[in-house]
Amino acid sequence: MTTFEFTRSARLTSTRPSLAVPVVLAAVLLTGCGGGSSTAQGPAVTVTITPTVTASGAPAPGPATITNTSATKSDVVGRKFDLGTIVKVEREGGLQVIIFDRWTAKGVADSKLAASGVPIAVHSDAPYENQNSKTTFRIPVVAGAIFTYNHCVAVDQPAQQRSSTLEEFAGLQPTEKVILLTLDPRGQVFQAQNDPAC
Repeated sequence: MTTFEFTRSARLTSTRPSLAVPVVLAAVLLTGCGGGSSTAQGPAVTVTITPTVTASGAPAPGPATITNTSATKSDVVGRKFDLGTIVKVEREGGLQVIIFDRWTAKGVADSKLAASGVPIAVHSDAPYENQNSKTTFRIPVVAGAIFTYNHCVAVDQPAQQRSSTLEEFAGLQPTEKVILLTLDPRGQVFQAQNDPAC
């Protein structure tokens, strides 16, 4: 029964005794139940869909993160520092990887160098040497690693410094090619500086 019909029925039956009022009220109650049922179903469907979308989207980032962090292995895990020269640079698993020829520092045990590094300063002597050029190490470089280029102007002056890149470090001249790498717990380079020999 529409609103218009209900109004018309009420006018027609208002002159009759009290039997018409219960019939009209029963009709209104039945119409209210039937008309409201289709409206109530709409929000129930929406509430059911929302949790399903949220639950299925949550786990997606997990596998991608695990894959990216374990893609490239380092040969120098456990060291905090390494000293030597870059043989070449490759790309693996989205990271640049240094093929590194390790050098030694005269009078410094390799275990001490690996734990504490060596001071990098201007010098004219030869404090570093390459004892084995056949063995190399693969060392990944983290994105955003800091490369500091040191240049000697004179032995009695501090080194000139500027920001540099891995590409420039790979092509350094023989007098400046010895590099001190600073490594993270995964054995990846996050800082590097070259030796400013005069």
